[in-house]
Amino acid sequence: MPENPNSAFSSVFLDKNPPVDAQNDVLIQWCKKIAGTNAVTGNISFRTKMGFIINCSETTLANMTKDTLVEVRGVVFGLNRPSIYIKGTAAPAEETLMHSVIYEEFPGKNAIFFLLSPEIVTAGEKMGISTVDAAQPGRSQAFAQEVVNLMKINNNSPALILKNYGVIICGETIAEAGSKAEELLQKIAGSKAKTGKK
Repeated sequence: MPENPNSAFSSVFLDKNPPVDAQNDVLIQWCKKIAGTNAVTGNISFRTKMGFIINCSETTLANMTKDTLVEVRGVVFGLNRPSIYIKGTAAPAEETLMHSVIYEEFPGKNAIFFLLSPEIVTAGEKMGISTVDAAQPGRSQAFAQEVVNLMKINNNSPALILKNYGVIICGETIAEAGSKAEELLQKIAGSKAKTGKK
């Protein structure tokens, strides 16, 4: 899959083979589980010894396989745009810079679920989840840093809604982040059932 020329970063392939990690299956299971609820899309990652593993760009959660995972080994911020050093078959998800900065700033966060769904954003706001309006252009280095700053301001909240964009859910493990995401989706489904919405 060719890289998007409008991407906020360039991909430098260290190895064209998919990354091998014992937690890959766990990540894929959660991707399919989350995708099956409310037609959710987005990207999910977990920390590794060398960096972190995240899904490829333009790969849906429902269609996630080991071949569509990429390991980010490093990020170098240049004059024009950052270079991301990866192991995998395709460029990583567009929000990779955000994942990278969150891992760098929060050592205790080892998994990130970033869910893209207007329905989740709207329902989450109504349920009182911390909601912020990021001013920087999405997916950029400045945006990633702004998200981290907003997370700090909101007491490192494990769930944070970015208005008109998506929801960030973090955890110490994939299972913890996944459980929080699942709980949020179940609350939304319950809320819809009470109001009679489909």
